[in-house]
This record gives sequence, structure tokens and C-alpha cells, in this order.
Amino acid sequence: MWDFVAELAKVLLPLLTAFAGWAAAKLRTSSKRDRAVESGVKMLLRERIIDRGMHYIERGEIPPFALENIKGMHAAYTDLGDGDRSINVIVERCKALKIVNGG
Repeated sequence: MWDFVAELAKVLLPLLTAFAGWAAAKLRTSSKRDRAVESGVKMLLRERIIDRGMHYIERGEIPPFALENIKGMHAAYTDLGDGDRSINVIVERCKALKIVNGG
């Protein structure tokens, strides 16, 4: 009986080790992809906040829907790890603009 258990362990141990290695590699790949997607989304939000924010700052006024969009993008950007103080300045300047109806 013990011989059978020993032989079974000899067969299963390499299989379990191989599976553990495969699972670890999958997790590393998934984590790297997740970081890339997170970074890409953050950069898209940053670009959009700058583009729309500067547009309305130049106009000197902002419609309420645009202000809500900018604030929402800023909240998501901050949640992803805000590293650019200039984005905060743009959002604060947009909040200080005159709010007008229309677009």
C-alpha cells in the first residue's frame, strides 16, 4: 500500500508543481495587463480633462453638463492615482467659471 502512495506522489508532485508555475505565470501576465489598461484609462482621462477644461476656460463659461462631466472624469482620474497637480488646477478653474445653459 505504501509503495502505491509513494508512486502516486512521484507522479502527482511534478504535475502539481507544473500547474503552480503555470498559475503564477498567468497571474503575472494578468497583473501586467491590468496595470497597462489602468494606465491607458488614466492617460485618456487626463487628456480629456485637459482638452475640455481648457476649452471652457478659454470661453470663460461652462454649461452644467460639461462641469459635471469634468468633475466625474476628475474623480475617476483621482481614484486611479492622481499624479498631476495641473489637472487639479484645471478642474478648480472650471468650477470657478460662470455656469451657462446650452453648450
